[in-house]
Amino acid sequence: MKLPPRVINDTDPSALSIEEALLRIRDVLPRLQDAQEIDCLGALGRISAADIHSPMSVPPFRASAMDGYALRVADCHQALKLDGQSMAGHPGSDRLEPGSCQRITTGARVPDDADTVVQQENVEYNDGTVTIKIMPQMGLHVRNPGSDSKQGELLIDSGTRLGPSQLALLAAHGISSVQVYRKLVVALLSTGDELRKPGNRLEAGQIYDANRPLLQSMLQDHAIEVLDLGICKDSESALEQRLTAAQDADLVISSGGVSVGEADHVRHVLERHGQINFWKIAMKPGRPLTFGFSGPDQAYFGLPGNPVSAALTTLLFVQPAIRHMLGRTLALPPPLLLPLSDELRKNPGRVEYQRAIMQQDSQGNWQVGTTGLQDSHVLSSLHRANCLIELETGSTGAAVGETVKVYPFTNFAEPVL
Repeated sequence: MKLPPRVINDTDPSALSIEEALLRIRDVLPRLQDAQEIDCLGALGRISAADIHSPMSVPPFRASAMDGYALRVADCHQALKLDGQSMAGHPGSDRLEPGSCQRITTGARVPDDADTVVQQENVEYNDGTVTIKIMPQMGLHVRNPGSDSKQGELLIDSGTRLGPSQLALLAAHGISSVQVYRKLVVALLSTGDELRKPGNRLEAGQIYDANRPLLQSMLQDHAIEVLDLGICKDSESALEQRLTAAQDADLVISSGGVSVGEADHVRHVLERHGQINFWKIAMKPGRPLTFGFSGPDQAYFGLPGNPVSAALTTLLFVQPAIRHMLGRTLALPPPLLLPLSDELRKNPGRVEYQRAIMQQDSQGNWQVGTTGLQDSHVLSSLHRANCLIELETGSTGAAVGETVKVYPFTNFAEPVL
């Protein structure tokens, strides 16, 4: 009798769940308190440090939503005398005699005596008179004062990322400067005697450092200042020197040196100079993730050395931590549920994230499949991917056609507007 294949259990009792790790991070991470007032023109991507209320009602007057004619609905049964015009920025008379109308353009002030704007396609103009072809309802195409916002109304909450739409909203209310949190200073370094900067010659046993370019790109943000500390040798003294250079940083991120090997010094240095909150996560890839403090109020993330592990732990832990420090709370959108086009295998014991491609089949239906070899050093699998498949702790894999949870990479990005 043929026995089923042995399932290797990947459970580690000392590893935290993702949820517990995130709670620990949020419980101890300090939030930025320092704010500065800057010109709105330079505030793209910055985080508001105070609630912003409207200093005025917008629009501040009754405005036309169409090019057409301002009039009284009660007069629409007869030919109307054209009596002046109201142009955007050049309002006409507020008085409108009975039986008359006023030419008006979009955004122009509606005369006080008019109750409606009829768009120009619905009228017939002939020698100074206007005949209405389609009877309007009262109030048609008239924007009332404060229909966008009223004076004193909350426009933007503290902790809001200022994107194009927020900056446009401020400009529309005459606001030219804004209180924002200062930039979060993040120091970044790679550890490992084997690492060399791209462009240099490799000697035997050496590899190029992909993690710093990867993490620098993932941390590019208008609200962050990245301090590049380069490649750190595998020694406690070298790491301590890097921490001295990073003493003004709010957050230090290293990659490599967080496992249990003889050359993994991060834990020892943190225990001596700060504290360790946790150092293992029940996820794959990315189990050897260290979080703690390298100094008073200076948070520290020690990421795994393999680049895919570093990328995923940054998505799932570092970026949420940064948002928290900047006063933001931004949960991930819920996953998509898509059918599999490939069989997936997994050992139970950890949540696993597999790099994947979601795409449409020949009938236009969306499905998701693996990018191939899932080892944590295989950057090409990340390059080809546009999403992650989440396989739960007890899962042993998934069959073709089975529905799985899918997180598009766009879920981890800030909205453009």
